[in-house]
Amino acid sequence: MASPSKFQCCMPKYNLQINLVRTAPQNLSFPRLYRDQAKSTPVVVTIRASSSSPSPSNPKRSLLKTTFITLTASAALFLAASSLRFRITKPAATTTPVTTLLETTLEKHLETHSNDAEALISLAKIKFESDKCDEAIEIMNRLIEIEPQEQKWPGMKARILSFFCKKKLAIEAFEEILLTDPIRVDALHYLVMEYYDSKPKLLEAEKRIKYAIRRCKDMKKKKKKTKEIRGLRMLIAQIRVLEGNTVDAIRICEELVNEDPEDHKVYLFQGLVYTLLKKGDEAKKQFEQVARILPENHWYLDTPMDKTEWGAMEAYDNVFCYLATFSRLFVASFFLGKFV
Repeated sequence: MASPSKFQCCMPKYNLQINLVRTAPQNLSFPRLYRDQAKSTPVVVTIRASSSSPSPSNPKRSLLKTTFITLTASAALFLAASSLRFRITKPAATTTPVTTLLETTLEKHLETHSNDAEALISLAKIKFESDKCDEAIEIMNRLIEIEPQEQKWPGMKARILSFFCKKKLAIEAFEEILLTDPIRVDALHYLVMEYYDSKPKLLEAEKRIKYAIRRCKDMKKKKKKTKEIRGLRMLIAQIRVLEGNTVDAIRICEELVNEDPEDHKVYLFQGLVYTLLKKGDEAKKQFEQVARILPENHWYLDTPMDKTEWGAMEAYDNVFCYLATFSRLFVASFFLGKFV
């Protein structure tokens, strides 16, 4: 059977967005995950879990009544793909005269204030949102040069490279980060994401993750590392999914749920696994838990897409990484007809 990696050569990169409807008009949405480099246009894959408003007589009833995903990139190709709704859309360009004017103003300002970090990061955001990857990376390199002790700049640079599908450069950038900090969860997570189609690389990554877990446990007495350890254990679960061992992946998730039943990320992860396996009922239950746990003011709710997308570049968001990896697996699984 063909491996998912072979589809990269003939398919555009798809982006995954999830909308969990709590009560209209609120949506739970996530950023676009990749850019179609051939056309320099974002391509968004949307998973939507629909719901009706809670009954007045029972306000604590499930927030999601039904979950459905259907792949509709080509109606003829995916007519019988699933009973769930999975649709692909391509948003219109977002560049405006105001953005162009701001870009020009910032560039003019930096001609005389080349070390203005605030102006540089503002310009990097504009370049990023305009699909000017190389120019955004040049700015990140400048920020690294003028503020070499600031750890967030190398991470942002690496994430931008990954977002624009520059796999080799992204891996090199994450490896540079791990040279100085071998237990950086974000760098390890992105490496797992980039190695999704290589079992030898995943095996190597797993060894590094287990080493990081041991280091975190040793450091726990001095500094609380529970969050990092949970994130690393979730990485092991993600590797199990990529290997096709979904039973073990769910087992790890259940252990994490028992330890902290209010961690929405674990339920979301399980929902994605069950969706990949075309187990709609099980996926629905997990997405219901996500909607139950998220507070009304959570930043996933009603967050404009541009802010969410750039926000994922500014700060490590493990949910973003789960979606980025699963988006590739979703596409490959539908083309193959089954998962691994």
